[in-house]
Amino acid sequence: MRWAFLASSILLAHVSAEQFAIPEVEKVVSSALRTYSEYVHYAGPTEAVAASESPAAVSHAAADTDPSYWLADVTHQQGLSPHAASGYVVFRNVKDYGAVGDGVTDDTAAINKAISDGNRNGPASGVTTSTTPAIVYFPAGTYLISTSIIDYYFTQLIGNPNSPAIIKATSGFTGLGLIDGVDQYQSSGNQGWTSTNVFLRQIRNLVLDLTAIPASSAATGIHWPTAQATSIQNVAIHMSSGSNAQGQGIFVENGSAGFLTDVTITGGLYGLNVGNQQYTMRNVTISGAITGISQIWNWGWTYIGLEISSCTTAISMTAGGTSAVAVGSVQVIDSSISNCNTFIDTVWSTSSSPAGAGNLIIENVQLTNVPTAVQGPSSVYLAGGTTTISGFGQGHQYTPTGPGTLQGTFAPAARPNGLLASGSSSYYTKSKPQYASLSTSNVVSMRSSGAKGDGTTDDTAAIQSALNSAASAGKVAFFDFGLYVVTDTIYIPPGSKVVGETYATIQASGSKFTNIDSPHPVVQVGKSGDTGTIEWSDMIVSTQGATAGAVLIEYNLDGDLGSGLWDVHTRIGGYTGSNLQVAQCPTSAAVSASCEAAYMSLHITSSAKNVYFENNWFWTADHDVDDPSNTQISIYTGRGALIEGSNIILYGTAVEHHSLYQYQFSGASNVVAGFIQTETPYYQPSPDAKSGPYAYNSSINDPNYSTCLSGNCDAVGLRVSNSNSIHIYGAGLYSFFNKYSTTCSNSGGSENCQSEIFRVDGSTTGLRVYTLNTVGVTNMITVNSSSEALYSDNISVYPDGLALFTYN
Repeated sequence: MRWAFLASSILLAHVSAEQFAIPEVEKVVSSALRTYSEYVHYAGPTEAVAASESPAAVSHAAADTDPSYWLADVTHQQGLSPHAASGYVVFRNVKDYGAVGDGVTDDTAAINKAISDGNRNGPASGVTTSTTPAIVYFPAGTYLISTSIIDYYFTQLIGNPNSPAIIKATSGFTGLGLIDGVDQYQSSGNQGWTSTNVFLRQIRNLVLDLTAIPASSAATGIHWPTAQATSIQNVAIHMSSGSNAQGQGIFVENGSAGFLTDVTITGGLYGLNVGNQQYTMRNVTISGAITGISQIWNWGWTYIGLEISSCTTAISMTAGGTSAVAVGSVQVIDSSISNCNTFIDTVWSTSSSPAGAGNLIIENVQLTNVPTAVQGPSSVYLAGGTTTISGFGQGHQYTPTGPGTLQGTFAPAARPNGLLASGSSSYYTKSKPQYASLSTSNVVSMRSSGAKGDGTTDDTAAIQSALNSAASAGKVAFFDFGLYVVTDTIYIPPGSKVVGETYATIQASGSKFTNIDSPHPVVQVGKSGDTGTIEWSDMIVSTQGATAGAVLIEYNLDGDLGSGLWDVHTRIGGYTGSNLQVAQCPTSAAVSASCEAAYMSLHITSSAKNVYFENNWFWTADHDVDDPSNTQISIYTGRGALIEGSNIILYGTAVEHHSLYQYQFSGASNVVAGFIQTETPYYQPSPDAKSGPYAYNSSINDPNYSTCLSGNCDAVGLRVSNSNSIHIYGAGLYSFFNKYSTTCSNSGGSENCQSEIFRVDGSTTGLRVYTLNTVGVTNMITVNSSSEALYSDNISVYPDGLALFTYN
């Protein structure tokens, strides 16, 4: 049966390589696919419906000609993806493949050709690769489509921010989404790729118009089950509205992370109909949907800056009912809800099951004409009206007075002024700059400046010269796609604006980076004492071969508010050209210096101030993305993210597979972060954190693992030491493996992959963690070597969960 195939394909834990099934997740996703089968198998409206209903009118229009946009107009130096076939095209314009964009011609085939051209691996292949990236550009226009646009791995679908292209469905449209954006279901019922293994995707600057489809049809704007390093930005989705509306703007039923910002959705039954392990969504506007957000399932979800209006229910958390709660946790901050009957509908209660699920945090949310703020299964938990909710929560809490249950309003912690938007009580936010009005004369190309990006040539001097020139002239430094080998530190000076073409990569290699006892930065963002602004986006920093002393990103800038990194990631090993693949670093091999590949992924030093990070993934590869079977590998890196500065904003970040820790806040102050996510190295505890190749270094306040609690002494996911005013809105700290075996993380088992994963010590003050979720860990929180929260008291949907932890 089809559903049997679908169930067998839902392998959700983020292991990516030798995929394993989590029964709890398989069950909830299979249930979602049955519940929403009309969407999954959407074959168009019936003849009777098509004839009897008329679409709603929507006011939007694209320009007849494409306005100037530097990313489209700049010379694209093609054929220079180093490990692709000769002549491979990275930047492709859909009109070059026959798309017309006149609102009359069916452009479906042309658009899909633009995406697939170059012998790229589509979802039917099930094959991932780092060697064939693509930007698929949509000039201004209206592109009529009759079936889904099928997205590919490592692909960015980009319109013109000055006049976003309209993708308009015909009235007889068929398919799961105008954009089937990540992991198309195949005829077998299986997804092409596993959703937790789909990285490096973007959609931005597009309008999706479903209004020609009858309102009563189960059509979808975007199907988007995603993993890390994926994003949707500046997208509008328009559906017909009304009491019989059945459309859904964005459908996510699967996956292991993602980031979404600046999205507007109108009409439909659901604005967002979503389930995923963990997600961050910011600046989402939904109006005229019957249910603004339907939370199908999750482990953790962070919403920042929602604006939901004219709905029945703004956010539904009722999936699974009181006896099988399917939503692990949700936090909503700095948002506004208006003219809806109910803000949040929840099935959580003090007796609901599992006991650690259904956690909810609301902070700084304004209601206007919303009679019910929080509706429980049988009573109103919080009355609404026209008011502001300063703080409300439900779930287990651990505070200095001991464990208990949070149910009702609470006083939120004072927010540091340095983290706030000007003249506001809301946290500061800033979308990834796109430089929409920039002319090509204000772009400095790396290749035109002499860098090769061929994965072999030493490009250090050419890159540094181009960066210095661009910053001094106030121009954008543009990294044409490539692998740029550097043999010494690249310095990004104040005043820099740096943009990569579909994740161009800086790749450290050579003797400067090999000494495990002498760390050396690959990219240095400012130097100690530097002030000013930098903006850096859409790039990867990596290593090549044995580079045990490499600090991939060192951030020193005492910056202006809004300086930072957007969609900048570290990727260590597991791709062609890294010399750290299956052949060099198999899991069967002993620890070897040849596979010791980074001292640290990210260091935000004590001199850094006003640092803004959004949608960043700092990843030591657990598998080889260019191996047809995505085979697991053993890469050894020391530290994840060491954060010592002040006024730090981290939205939608993740750190994975470093041997000593993932996140460490040491001497940091004034930090807001969420959602943060980690994974422990799969090879641990062989060796564990005490006996691995990276030794304890007291000078940078490494965790002292001589005090480990009983059990496996593996790398912590989060440590907070001697820090103050640290506010984390959503944390998922996961340990799935014990030397590549997942028995230790099986639900209902002993949860003993490692003994502890979240440490607090020293003179830390003002620490708040909202909705903590852990996997495979016996002690969820350790304070000064003492266990504060046990997994067995907080069993959730698969992870173990609690609503609130406060310290000092």
